[in-house]
Amino acid sequence: MSGVRRATVGDIPELAATLARAFAHDPFYEFIVGDAPERNQRMRDGWTGFLRHASNGLSHTYTTHDHAGVAVWHPPGYTGAGFIDSLRLLPSATRMAGGIGRLRDVSRAMAALEQHRRLHAPGPHFYLSVLGVEPERQGEGIGSALMRPVLDLASGAKLPAYLETATGRNVLLYERAGFVVVEELIIPGTDIHGWLMLRA
Repeated sequence: MSGVRRATVGDIPELAATLARAFAHDPFYEFIVGDAPERNQRMRDGWTGFLRHASNGLSHTYTTHDHAGVAVWHPPGYTGAGFIDSLRLLPSATRMAGGIGRLRDVSRAMAALEQHRRLHAPGPHFYLSVLGVEPERQGEGIGSALMRPVLDLASGAKLPAYLETATGRNVLLYERAGFVVVEELIIPGTDIHGWLMLRA
């Protein structure tokens, strides 16, 4: 698919809106957002904060010319937002979760997933933190195209790639890209089924 390019800071509002729509019915993000009002706006706020402060400066973030999808990768060695960025991320993350109490629950689930990632990918690797495509555009090959630049990098560097998904139909998409399921689990602190996948 043509039109895949690196995302820029100017893309962030459109990308946050795309991700809010793409994950509106994803089981894990439904858990994150909960039942509080203004779910769509809170998701947009949360994704805006994530893209600005927890994407390694968009260094390996890709989109399309029409913002139909976005893939956010963390490169080898990236260990998450630093202290200042974490402080900047906190207001939007709290709003996305619907309050500081809910954010603690979400943080525990995220920390548990991070422990599993260290188990399955202990060395340098590329991590597909987020891949979202506009719901009406899914099935057009956009997701595969957005993954391709970093998968090519990983292949060239002979490094693995890793991801998690809570949506069963996505497993086939990732398997076609060379990932295999290394663990199925109920995400700790939730009732959500997750698939952890590695591309050697």
